[in-house]
Order: sequence, then structure tokens, then C-alpha cells
Amino acid sequence: MKKSLFAIIIAAAAILAISVPDRLMALTAMEIIDKAEKSIRGDSQVAMIEMTIKTRRWTRTMKMKSWDNRVAKKSFAEILAPKKDAGNRFLMIQKEKLMWHYNPEIGKEMKIHPSMMLQSWMGSDFTNDDIVKESSIIEDYTHVLTGKKTVEGHECYMITMTPKPDAAVVWGKLIYYARMSDCLPVMQEFYDQHGKLKKKLTCGDFRIMGGRLIPTSMKMVSFKKNRDPEQSVEEYTQMVIKSVFFDIKIDNSVFSLQNLKRR
Repeated sequence: MKKSLFAIIIAAAAILAISVPDRLMALTAMEIIDKAEKSIRGDSQVAMIEMTIKTRRWTRTMKMKSWDNRVAKKSFAEILAPKKDAGNRFLMIQKEKLMWHYNPEIGKEMKIHPSMMLQSWMGSDFTNDDIVKESSIIEDYTHVLTGKKTVEGHECYMITMTPKPDAAVVWGKLIYYARMSDCLPVMQEFYDQHGKLKKKLTCGDFRIMGGRLIPTSMKMVSFKKNRDPEQSVEEYTQMVIKSVFFDIKIDNSVFSLQNLKRR
């Protein structure tokens, strides 16, 4: 009788484990972030992107192509349009903590100092750090699952990330919201060293692209001096992925100074 009861309990537990959705299984904060990063970036990625910068006075749109090798920690981006911005290129080799910008107007590459990583990228609400992914949210931060919250209509995990003592990062704290259903990112909040909210990234328009479900639209809003984060904001930068290929081989020559400076 005891054996039979024990067997029934084990069988019931096995059935329950199989039937429980992934989102109800115990995931650590690190596992959630890692799953999100792998989903939206893969081991490598080549993408065509359209970026619209909107201010109170003007709106402009740029098109660019980006190459990202997450494993080798190298990134490259080139602006293709409009004509006046075309040819600007950006190279990041994270292991060497080096970033360069090639400006076709002067025909010269410029090294970007780590202290400049928080500066605006081409007048947008994205920073140099955002574009070339200099900081690693996996390696440079500690991750704590601090709650659950409904964001943009999605039930999300809320993860608070603080920089490790020896990490050369630009933010004092990040709060990351990932969907409980599949861990895809919905929103990120960026705080300075004093705990003040400086930027918010909202991810949306989830669709299958490159063979996987990803957010294809990312809207960044900067909360500048004397701007109330709770009020509607007229100024923002929206990045839309037009096409993307994941986990493809990228020739190492893409991530070179020769490629950066080519005429």
C-alpha cells in the first residue's frame, strides 16, 4: 500500500511539472535577463534599422545597418541615409574597451573616450553606449527579481540591476521589465548615480522576424532637466527593425579599423 501511494505521488508530481507553464517555473533574475538577451540578439545579428528622432522643432529619420557579435563582444554600425549622414560608422571592441567613430566629412576616425559613452548618438535619445552595446547587462550588473508588474498590457517580471563594484558602466541602476510569458523585454528604466530616472526605453510591436518573436519597435525617451517623467513627452527617438538575421557568421574583417576607414 505504501509503495502504491508513493508511486501515485511521484506520478502526479511528474504530470504537474510537465503541465506547468514555463512562466510559472522558478526563474532567477539572471536567467530571465539572459533569456531575453539571447532572444533579441542571438549569438550574432545583422539588422537593417530605421531611426526617427523627434524634437519639438524638427523630425528626421536615418537608416542604418548594424552588425553585432555578442559572443566576441564586437559591434559595428553604419548610417546609410540620409545623404548628409551616410558614411558615418561606429566600431566597438568591448574586450579592449575601445570605440571609434569615422566621420566622412573630415575623412578621419576618432576614438571615443569611455567618459563620452553617455553622450547622445547622432543627436538622438540613444547614447553611444546604447548603439554599440559597450556595457553588458549580464556581466556588469547584479540582478534581483524585485516584483511583478503589468506594463503596456503585459504581465512582467520586474528586475532591478545594480553595477558590480569593478564594472565600468554609465548607469547607477537599471530596472528591466520582461514578459512573464516568454521573458521578452517590454521596458527598461535608466537611473543615474543619484537614483534619478534619466531615460525610459519601451519595446513593442512584437512580431516574428528573422525566424523568432522579437519586439521590432523601441522608443527611447530622455527625461531632461525640469521635465516631469509622468507628463506626456513630445521628444523621443524611435528605432524600428526593418529586417534582421540571427546567428549567422560575420566575417571578423567587419569589426576592423580598415572597414571603419574605408572610402
